[in-house]
Amino acid sequence: MPQNSTWQWDLASISEMKIFSAPIQGYTDCAWRNAHSRIFAGDIVRYYAPFLRLEKGAFRNKDLRDIAPESNRDYHLVPQVIACEHNNFSLLVDKVVSLGYREIDINMGCPFPPIVKRHCGAGILPFPDEVRSMLGVTEEYPDVSFSVKMRLGADSPDEWRALMPALSATKLSHVTLHPRTAKQQYTGDIDMSQFSEFIAEATFPVVYNGEIHSMTDIDTLSARYPALHAVMVGRGLLYDPALVSGDPVNALPRIIKLHDRLFDSYKAALSGDAHLLAKMKSLWEYFLAGKGSRRCRKKIKKSTTIDKYLAAVNDFWDSYNDSDTTGE
Repeated sequence: MPQNSTWQWDLASISEMKIFSAPIQGYTDCAWRNAHSRIFAGDIVRYYAPFLRLEKGAFRNKDLRDIAPESNRDYHLVPQVIACEHNNFSLLVDKVVSLGYREIDINMGCPFPPIVKRHCGAGILPFPDEVRSMLGVTEEYPDVSFSVKMRLGADSPDEWRALMPALSATKLSHVTLHPRTAKQQYTGDIDMSQFSEFIAEATFPVVYNGEIHSMTDIDTLSARYPALHAVMVGRGLLYDPALVSGDPVNALPRIIKLHDRLFDSYKAALSGDAHLLAKMKSLWEYFLAGKGSRRCRKKIKKSTTIDKYLAAVNDFWDSYNDSDTTGE
């Protein structure tokens, strides 16, 4: 549940809140989105792709493959772009539009220092003129729906205030706000007081993002903010892919199916067992954290061959506990 707040609720599901899947670099790629959307069909209204960027003035082929329309047919995908200035932004939008998309999310929230120091992601937030210049480019695309994903600020939690005129002057489908600063990255308290002020001042639909771990968290937000447009869930869906399924009793067989689909997808796409093993082990940084046997999780992370990995995963399924982590 979001921290730094005085409100508590103990509610059954009270709303039909729209749920978006957040873009997370290295995790919510095409393989993950396809597997999740098929196994947990109908849970997520929109999946957002990790950001498309220019690297040394060129597009990265793996980024373009990830948002290729032919690979993203069975769910509502919204590509995301990240740029440091308006010329690069135009190139990115042109590329996404050329692929047939008419919805684009603008990343103004990435907190990682190499991105921030270039005034990209959350690094642009302290510079209202740069934000205004980039958002102004959206007027050149009247047939494209734009949204923004952002943080409260780069260093200060009130930097968003200076950006409200530019956000309000831009025709945006919504703004997603993660109530932390870039300096915090993904640690420290969520600042719900700043979020409350943001949504009160917003002239556009607002989406909440940050520390969503259960449907109770979503219902709590819905109760406090009746005007909330949607909730975007990121790491919560990596921890628990069945988070919004509403069927916890039958969650494990579907989660196993998700893992197996991912394994098969990466096996077909990656070159050799070493790459496959590295990719699957990275999944477990978040996957079902706090569930099952700690000993089995360690075996998964220390596995040195595919056979050892699969044996450790099977042991983990046998140990899985839906309530807490066991020591054995």
